[in-house]
Amino acid sequence: MHERIELQEGQERPYTVINMVCSLDGRVSVNGRSGSIGSREDRETMRVLRSKVDAVMVGSGTLRSETVSLTTEGRKDPEPYAVIPSLSLDLDLESNLKNNERDRTLVLTTRGSVRALESSGPSGKRKLGRVRERATLLTVPEREGEKRGLDLSAALGDLRSRYDIRRLLVEGGPSLNHALISSGLVDEIFLTLSPKILGGEPTESLNLTSGPVFEPGVRTELISAEPKNSELFLRYRIQ
Repeated sequence: MHERIELQEGQERPYTVINMVCSLDGRVSVNGRSGSIGSREDRETMRVLRSKVDAVMVGSGTLRSETVSLTTEGRKDPEPYAVIPSLSLDLDLESNLKNNERDRTLVLTTRGSVRALESSGPSGKRKLGRVRERATLLTVPEREGEKRGLDLSAALGDLRSRYDIRRLLVEGGPSLNHALISSGLVDEIFLTLSPKILGGEPTESLNLTSGPVFEPGVRTELISAEPKNSELFLRYRIQ
């Protein structure tokens, strides 16, 4: 269904799209995992979108909560880079990231985070060593303000200039989605609306984004809406 999709190329930063699936009552995960919400068609959409980009980004929280593979399963050679932003570098890439080669895996962090681990004794050095065994560390500036975080605008600029990443697919989670949207770094959103109703307590129900309310709300334009087997495949452009 999405084989004919074409994505633009970014110039100063990658052209960035988010792809997510949510239930009819708005949940994007069950027990921290999204895999049980989507169908075979949704997973095929995910693989096709991956084949259209140069890199796939996933948040460190998502990576800690489930085992993921960010490859196209042979649809593209070379495979897209796997990109993981992380301040803490508390990552188990060996267990939670499958089928990605070290030289195609980038972990974004800050110089301050690296220095803190290097000076924190043997445990910090071991943590840093485990990440370096499985990925290339790319240090970027820290975001200014009260809340610590990566300067995602600088990070995406580095991905474009240093690794020639022209198209970037983001697969969540909600906190990463919010950070990118609030920084004006997202161009499109692909959203699969599943016919499932999952229920659960409100505190367990995650949204597409997780963070402060956007004031004013971020406006989008519907590009396409395609139904298939009771699922609805939506594509929006952020205005």
